[in-house]
Amino acid sequence: MTGIVLFALGIRTGVAAVSPLATRIDLDVPLEGLTLGILGTIPPVAYALAAALSPWFARKVGLEGAVIAVALLGAIAHVWRGISPTYLSLFVATIVLMLAAGVGNVILPGLVKLYAPHRIGRLTAAYGTAMAFSSTAPTVLGVWLADEYGWRWSLATWAVISVVGIIPWIVLWPRAQAKGLQEAVITATLPIVTAPVSLFKSPTALSIMAIFTVSSAMAYSWFAVLPPALIELSGMSAESAALALGLFTIMGFPVSLIVPPLVVRRGWSAPFVGASMAFNILGLTGLLVAPTVTPFLWVTFLSLGPLTFAMSLALIGHRTTNHLSALILSGFVNKWGYTFAAGAPVLVGLGREISGQWTASLLGLLTLSLVSLPAMLILGKEQNVDKELAPHR
Repeated sequence: MTGIVLFALGIRTGVAAVSPLATRIDLDVPLEGLTLGILGTIPPVAYALAAALSPWFARKVGLEGAVIAVALLGAIAHVWRGISPTYLSLFVATIVLMLAAGVGNVILPGLVKLYAPHRIGRLTAAYGTAMAFSSTAPTVLGVWLADEYGWRWSLATWAVISVVGIIPWIVLWPRAQAKGLQEAVITATLPIVTAPVSLFKSPTALSIMAIFTVSSAMAYSWFAVLPPALIELSGMSAESAALALGLFTIMGFPVSLIVPPLVVRRGWSAPFVGASMAFNILGLTGLLVAPTVTPFLWVTFLSLGPLTFAMSLALIGHRTTNHLSALILSGFVNKWGYTFAAGAPVLVGLGREISGQWTASLLGLLTLSLVSLPAMLILGKEQNVDKELAPHR
């Protein structure tokens, strides 16, 4: 369990490490608005690509082997970004780092299902909080490191966390190898499945993917446009808008701690999805109708809307029968969820560009939040993905 939390702590540190240092990096490596924006689109796209290959990769090398490979690749990519002499080098290093993080996203629920099948909610809360910290820390500590040692050391230093995260898995490796041999014997005695069943035939799998998509689309959209939107809509200063973005980010901590242990209890899934919809609708409606009245309250509502992200991580393990099913479902949810979510920030920005106002973009996000409604009804039935797919095998 320590290994899972340390691994989670290291896989998201690179997501927000560049943007706070953009002005410093630009002095050595050209990094203007468009090029910085392109770097910002890499994470969801890379996560979707990695998710398509992660189940296959994890089955080839084992979950534990995948952890070690991801952490090593992440450490190399962090150092690579720190020594990059050109934008192209920084761009490629960021792609490598985000692909590694994408594999990590997929295998984490499988690790929880394998090592803590009766503590899914609690361990998901622990590693979800670690991921929230790793996403937030570079925005604060990264600036301090850059002030003290320069931006290159600031970017490269995050490799240390990735290396530390490998240590428990090296200790576990001999036992994992023995466990893998035992599983191979068991698998050899099972009937061969020649045609895997599509997870699109499972309403529960589709519902988990839907709430994951909505939460990711909302989060990445606000990461991209919240400060400029608040400056224009609410008349905030740049400093206040940055503070609002900090509020939006930091709310991930209590959400990741509280939500997973509760949603694995019977009867709690539907209310949490309903609460997420309500928070999104309240926040968006506030910005549309009364943007200058208590804007920080609207941001608070918006920051609580993506609570279904932590919820979906817990349900991947809770609504499957074994760690292999959890791994496959995690790949499905991450692949399609990030594929759909990657377009949201672009469409939000495009709506603002075409109309000259934020109204169309906010109405689009408001419509998107309603996608969770059918998922709320389906998840309320408390069904298991493997049992839903059984009649189709």
